[in-house]
Amino acid sequence: MPTAQYQKDETFAVQFAWKLPNEDYLRAVFQAQVLAHVDAADKYVIRLTELLAGRQENKDGKLHDVTDFSKEYWALAGKLIGRKITVAYEADDGRAIHMRLATLTGEHNYFYRFPD
Repeated sequence: MPTAQYQKDETFAVQFAWKLPNEDYLRAVFQAQVLAHVDAADKYVIRLTELLAGRQENKDGKLHDVTDFSKEYWALAGKLIGRKITVAYEADDGRAIHMRLATLTGEHNYFYRFPD
């Protein structure tokens, strides 16, 4: 049974990864502030408060230079700061949560289902 490692108002780093249409991977690490727990679902309610780090790599894992990052998709990642979401307790271990690209573009409301 997963358990919460962080309590209300504590913070931890949460990492998301998206596969881009050109087969690159965008990985973004955010500071997450715990707002609440949903114990019945083993989830945190968090707010993404800061973009801490990120990288973009090709399908073979070769890192791109920052100048070669996709401006379009990194701008979308930056817009996630301040968003409120739920994540499983396991998200606090630092491993990347692989997401569908539609969550980054807003076609899927994962990052936008809670009002500001």
